[in-house]
Amino acid sequence: MNEIKGIIEDIGISALEHNIKIAALAVISSSGKLIHQTENFDLKNQVNSVLKVINGEKAMILNDIEFIIQGNPSDGMIGTNKAGMGYVIIIPFKGGLLIAYALPQAEPIKALTFLKSFIVRLDGKI
Repeated sequence: MNEIKGIIEDIGISALEHNIKIAALAVISSSGKLIHQTENFDLKNQVNSVLKVINGEKAMILNDIEFIIQGNPSDGMIGTNKAGMGYVIIIPFKGGLLIAYALPQAEPIKALTFLKSFIVRLDGKI
């Protein structure tokens, strides 16, 4: 758990340094257990919504914001809010999922690519 927390902190610092505009992060196990989340992200009661997206749902409500999901569950998905309230990015790794909330000013493809560079560090840690 401390190792995952450290990786999440590294992602946050690097995102800030590279102006990626990621505001919050969380890690969920493949079985649906919330492993870690940043203090400004509350997914305790929303893990099932994330898992439904992985299983084919094309929309989800996360922290009272609706996102329309695009992408491939095995490669990474981007959820866009029609009202311009930002993006949710979901990326699978061996043992779990990395979930990020990106600000409305973010470039979602750039954020997805950036986050994927950290997946190798998360693989197998759960």
